[in-house]
Amino acid sequence: MSKNVTKKILISVSTVAFGISALIVISQLHKQNNPGQMSDFAGCKKISRSALYFPIKSQFDGARKIKLLIVPGHEPDAGGADEFKKIKERDLNLQLSLLLKDNLSKNTDLEVILARDENGWNSDIENYVKTNESEIMKWVSAMKKKMFAKIDAGEVELIDPNMKHNNAASNAVLFLYGTNKWIDENNIDLVLHVHFNNNPKINGKPNYRGYCMYVPEKQYSNSSSSKIFANYINEEISKIQKKSNMPQEKDIIIEDQQLIAVGNYNTLKIPSVLVEYAYIYEPLMTSSSTRNIFIEKAASSTATAINKYIEKEIIK
Repeated sequence: MSKNVTKKILISVSTVAFGISALIVISQLHKQNNPGQMSDFAGCKKISRSALYFPIKSQFDGARKIKLLIVPGHEPDAGGADEFKKIKERDLNLQLSLLLKDNLSKNTDLEVILARDENGWNSDIENYVKTNESEIMKWVSAMKKKMFAKIDAGEVELIDPNMKHNNAASNAVLFLYGTNKWIDENNIDLVLHVHFNNNPKINGKPNYRGYCMYVPEKQYSNSSSSKIFANYINEEISKIQKKSNMPQEKDIIIEDQQLIAVGNYNTLKIPSVLVEYAYIYEPLMTSSSTRNIFIEKAASSTATAINKYIEKEIIK
């Protein structure tokens, strides 16, 4: 990889949600209009995909409750899939997340934390991001530097993504990375991101159906543990929902190097899964009655999966 590729540039990012601004050191490997993803790794030589370059976090020791962070996708008042018949993805994400937390309340081994609720962001996470913006950006820059050093050394291969993700707004990028750093500093054991899908359409018409989920690509240190976590969720969700019929989502459990939510640049050490439960325009989502029934089933099924995962993989 040429020195020109790894040369860093400064990009000014306006963080509207918090009324603050940041200078983010971002590699030219990023597309300038998409600081939340890795892309355009021209010249990277192909190597074995088995190189893990950070140790996987040790198993839960049983001395405290297991901490699960549920992240309802997107910001409280912005972001998410386009509206469909006045249905907003971010509202569906929150609805399912609240029900999921309620479903998990009987598990005495588990402490469930929501990244946001009806009142907005979790105050602990929001205050952390507000007061540690500079440190978050330095941390992200350092993690990128480590990643690029591994690429230059031929120890890590950049995988061209099969699925292109939507660009994240700059304030959302800051919050996502800040959440990952907060997770690392607050003994969180599991992360689940809750989403619904809306992209793309065929000839302008909504034609896709079903669920899929994203996990870290296999070279990341939290990949194996995340894949195991995802398998439990997949087993339960497949009982209530069809698998995605979109060609790029055919694997259902999709490895990804780009998504901040699952720890791009190895910014997470713990199991992290992002679930797309359905397309917001598919038939079961367009009627309020069928939509609410499905969301209740999805929350219940996900809770069952989490309880099974904890019982069989952590407390054993």
